[in-house]
Amino acid sequence: MSQREIDIVINQTTQALLRLRGETAAASLAAQLVRRFSELDDIGVDAYLTYLLTDLGPDTAVVDGAIKAYKDEPSQDAIADLADATESPRLKLFRTVNTAPGGISCLLAMRAALLDRRKTMPELRPVERDLQHLLRSWFNRGFLELRQLDWQTPAHILEKLIEYEAVHEIQGWSDLRRRLAPDRRSFGFFHPSLPDEPIIFVEVALTHGMASSIQTLLTTEPEPIDADTDTAIFYSITNCQRGLSGISFGSFLIKRVSAFLQNELPQLVTFATLSPIPGFARWLAEQDPIDVDDQAALTAACANYLLCARRKQLPLDPVARFHLRNGARLERLNPQGDVSDKGLGESHGMLVNYRYSGQDLEANHDALVLDGVVIAHANVIAAAGNDVDPACVSVSPAGVAG
Repeated sequence: MSQREIDIVINQTTQALLRLRGETAAASLAAQLVRRFSELDDIGVDAYLTYLLTDLGPDTAVVDGAIKAYKDEPSQDAIADLADATESPRLKLFRTVNTAPGGISCLLAMRAALLDRRKTMPELRPVERDLQHLLRSWFNRGFLELRQLDWQTPAHILEKLIEYEAVHEIQGWSDLRRRLAPDRRSFGFFHPSLPDEPIIFVEVALTHGMASSIQTLLTTEPEPIDADTDTAIFYSITNCQRGLSGISFGSFLIKRVSAFLQNELPQLVTFATLSPIPGFARWLAEQDPIDVDDQAALTAACANYLLCARRKQLPLDPVARFHLRNGARLERLNPQGDVSDKGLGESHGMLVNYRYSGQDLEANHDALVLDGVVIAHANVIAAAGNDVDPACVSVSPAGVAG
């Protein structure tokens, strides 16, 4: 069958699926649609997504009538009728596709395709918004299962860790074995519709004190867990499903894993990250030039970047924005923390610790989101020098003593 024929058939299948009432026939057609979508080339995907926009949007005449009815006689029933009128037929389509084998994977692929076309086909945004709305409901935190991943986890799931790891690439099975050693932990969220596919996973190192170098974490020999093992370092958080971008699970995962580890190992008192600074080198290239081999100057510039560089009052750096919005505090800068090609390219080797323990996470979140104030350790603020606007930073009580 040619691509043109596939394009025609998938539209016909979609139309038939929306007309059906019987569950058995609908499930069969939904399975056909899943298969047909997987066979589309890029041009076919463009055409089908455009079809979802133009042919399966809300009926404007029905919407206008519902608006007029509400204006004529405002009531709760009229509001409900208006809500029904604005619901697009493609929402029904997505719900039906979700019931087919492989349906949720198809919808995730569809949203990934929509995200990839945000700049080139911005008119598709209503389709993407409908799909995001449903996925946000279906992947509600209440449906997510936390699993610890270890060397006993089935190999096909462990292979996914190697495939998806985006922060610090896993160099094969021997590298993965080290990351699953007794002084390491890995956890993932799974969904009933995708039992063998992690939604997001986190890698944790159990250490004596706060880690400053990712190379050290990844290459040192395993150490026994003892009474001096007092710190859990979250060194990699990887979202595995492109189609779920913008639906946040990371904050919930960190909190769930922290509670799990504290219950398992009561001696843990510090929970922190060892995080990349992916926007630093790019930002620094736009500033007055400095000697990047001068670690003191580089540290000062990095402190200014994390404390002061903003987008709509939130940190410009995406990783900083994530952790600081979650209520962590900016704890420590680590020159030469990542000397891999990627680390040197993104941040001239700088890494940062964000600390989650020993403070009021909600108060830190509110300070940033409501007032634009970054909560940081006193040493980080001092490293930035005199260029920091005091209205944009604050030292937490724990930051003074920490």
